[in-house]
Amino acid sequence: MPNWEQKIAELETEVKELRKANSELKAKILRLEQDNRAAGEKPRSPYPQKSRLNCWEFNKCGREPGGVNVAELGVCPASEWEKQERINSGRRGGRVCWALVGTLCGGRVQGIYAQKIDTCSNCEFYHYVRLQEGQDFRYALPAKG
Repeated sequence: MPNWEQKIAELETEVKELRKANSELKAKILRLEQDNRAAGEKPRSPYPQKSRLNCWEFNKCGREPGGVNVAELGVCPASEWEKQERINSGRRGGRVCWALVGTLCGGRVQGIYAQKIDTCSNCEFYHYVRLQEGQDFRYALPAKG
């Protein structure tokens, strides 16, 4: 087998191992959260409770109004959606970006919720908000009434 094929095989094996470890960690976090809920406790966050950052502040994407990447990528919908004000203690849609169309992830503007939620649920910011909000975490936008 040529050297590059061996390298690819090694990398594929490593990716599988990392995915398995990630899945195990998520399961452990979920169990801990369930235990905390059963005990009537809010999950403890490794992030300071005072710093309720919005996605554009956490990720430094530069897509907030006046941001450095607005000319190239446009203003992020999360920074403009006033109807999402205070969801997960955020400004506008800044702490529920995974539920909004057109937010940035991995350097690319993302599509609709169904296309992006797998990526978003593995995002560090998503977990940051989830841990900070604990039982008050809002996964989705309020239903239209």
